[in-house]
Amino acid sequence: MSTQRDRLSMIPALKPLTTRDHLALLHFLWLGVSGLGAAKLGWEMVTHPRAKLSDIALGVLLCLAPAVIAATWALCLFGIAQHHQPF
Repeated sequence: MSTQRDRLSMIPALKPLTTRDHLALLHFLWLGVSGLGAAKLGWEMVTHPRAKLSDIALGVLLCLAPAVIAATWALCLFGIAQHHQPF
């Protein structure tokens, strides 16, 4: 009869997060929310040396993500302003 080792003991203990870790998480969240992460990915797809036409088409669409997000936010804020009529 064989005994099984505890596999959890093989996982190293997590270290506490540093300021650099927190800044990296905030940077990742900012890129995701603002669409800049998608635009960066799109730009890399467009400028890749071996990009095919489908890669370029998708990359161009991803590059437009910040503009689409900004337009969506602007329309939402415009709708809120119309509803509340602050002035």
